[in-house]
Amino acid sequence: MGRFAGAVFDLDGLLIESERLWEKAQMAAFAELGLNLTLEMQHSTTGMRLQEAMGVWQGFFPQANLNASRLNASMNAFMIREFGKEGAVKPGAVRALDLCVDAGCRLAVASSSPPEVIAAALETLALADRFHAVVSAVLEIHGKPHPAVFLSAAARLGADPGGCIAFEDSVAGVRAAKAAGMYCVAVPETHNRGRPEYSIADRIFDSLESFSPEILVG
Repeated sequence: MGRFAGAVFDLDGLLIESERLWEKAQMAAFAELGLNLTLEMQHSTTGMRLQEAMGVWQGFFPQANLNASRLNASMNAFMIREFGKEGAVKPGAVRALDLCVDAGCRLAVASSSPPEVIAAALETLALADRFHAVVSAVLEIHGKPHPAVFLSAAARLGADPGGCIAFEDSVAGVRAAKAAGMYCVAVPETHNRGRPEYSIADRIFDSLESFSPEILVG
């Protein structure tokens, strides 16, 4: 048996190529309101759920009357519709899942995306059957960087958080995983590489293809 009872994976930008889809979904939703949500603005909310992102977006557009329900419905419909066309599994993701299973880990997803979007992504990309638990931060009192979604994932796996390894691509996610007491592997997206905030992670890789199985045995 390996050193971890559970392996908890973020979804967007970590296991699946969906960051560009979310960018398009957000841009389209804001464009419907006559607003230009730039890439730089979007990067400031990476890893956050809608509840937290709304506060940041309202700061960008103080005169706009942003409606969370409308934005949520627009973006979710876009994501569910487009996953089949543009969604893809990230390089090294399936290998990382296999390595964790081989090391005796039970697998969970801990994502800031809404449950219906998570389900559509996992089903479309044939990953649904791999996980013992799927947890959305939307259903938690607090979102990332609060550890709630990771603590819930560990509980659903029947594992102590300190006995889990977490995989994250965002700063908010890394902070959440470490606050939960988990060993954290960070895999930043290209535009985030080199940011000092990632230094709290236990290991940092440019891709899951570089993930070392020795970490699971240690």
